[in-house]
This record gives sequence, structure tokens and C-alpha cells, in this order.
Amino acid sequence: MLRSPRNLLLCLLALLAPGAPVLAASLEAQVQDAARRAVLDTADREGWVAPELQFAPLAARPAPACAGGWDVTVQDTRSLSRLRLAAHCPASPALPAQSFVLRASLSAEVLVARQAVASGRALAEDDVELQRRDISQASDALGRLEDALGQAPRSSLRPGQILQKRQLTPAQLVRRGEHVRIVARSEGIEVHGAGEALDAGARDAVVRVRNSASGRVISARVLDSGLVEPVR
Repeated sequence: MLRSPRNLLLCLLALLAPGAPVLAASLEAQVQDAARRAVLDTADREGWVAPELQFAPLAARPAPACAGGWDVTVQDTRSLSRLRLAAHCPASPALPAQSFVLRASLSAEVLVARQAVASGRALAEDDVELQRRDISQASDALGRLEDALGQAPRSSLRPGQILQKRQLTPAQLVRRGEHVRIVARSEGIEVHGAGEALDAGARDAVVRVRNSASGRVISARVLDSGLVEPVR
């Protein structure tokens, strides 16, 4: 159907009017783009492999006109199911900020337990593997092998369970009451001795050790499983 010049002008003015749906759609796209960049930046930092992100549609709503465009900031990405963002209008500070809550789902290749792992046992390379999983509710999932090795689960892991930071703690390489080897190095000379650990400790922890030969209690740094060196 042909439109008169007057009708075409009215349609154009309606599209450009403050709060028109076209402005809202543009802002929603900007908000979603900012959220996508923030989540993918997190995925890169955490080492998640091949992340795939999807957003639930945002409900369309009118947005006030903002000369010069909106400035969108990400406020909270701790929960992928409730990403919080805000849009401010730099040209009109008095204009109320527009708040948004986005619901997202994210899948990526992350580390999972290949087999059952008892609590407290240091993770080895054979214990884990990469699998694609939905990590929308596991924002602290581990993606890099080096972040898992030397860590121990706080509670037993079942096969296929996603490895999460909150579930792991540095493995205790020395346990209280166990026999340890003491190695002392100075100017190319290395001396070995035996001792008893009086404390438990992870790698680089300083523990008390009783020298079996002298009975003297020393402070020693944990180097490896059952191996310590005196702290000067």
C-alpha cells in the first residue's frame, strides 16, 4: 500500500521519538554484547576451552533517549544465571541508570575427575581429563591442568565430577608424625638426614621437624612428599 509523504514523515518521527522500541532494542543488544565480552574474558582467564555462551531473551522495554549513546558497565558476573549490568547516559547525568539482569548458560571443556579420588589425596595427571560441560552453576570450574596438580579434594571426587576451586586445597605433602628426609645445601655441598615432622604442611609450608640424630627441633620448608629443607 502506498503511503503519502505526510504518513511517511509521521512514521519516521515515531521511530525517532524518545522511548521508541528501536532505541530499547539497540540498548538491549549493547547490554548483551557487554555481558558476552565479560564472560568470555573470564573464560580466557580461567582457561576454559572452547566456551559457548547463550543468553535468555531480554524482555523488550522502552528506553529514554540518550544523546551520544549509553555507557554500559558490568556490575556482577559471579553467577552466570544472574549477570547484572547497568547503562548510564554520560551526556545526561540526571537521567536514571537502566538496570539489567541477564540469564546466561555457558558450556566449555573443563577438567573433570576421570576416576574416583579420595579426599586429601594429591591429584595426578591421570586423575583428570577435559570434557565439555555446562558450567553455568560452576563459575569456579578449573580448565588448566597446572591449576589442579598438587591440589587435593576436600571431599571424595566421583568419576565425571567437575573440578572446582572451592572443592580443592593444597595437598599435604608432609603429615604430622611421619618420617621425613632433611636435605641441607650450601655452596655445592648437600647433606641428608632423617627427621620426624611435628606439623603437617603443603608445598612451601614451613613446619617443625625433629632431627633424628640430634633430637633438635628445626624449622623446615616442605619441598616434596616427605622431603624438607632447613630454613635459615
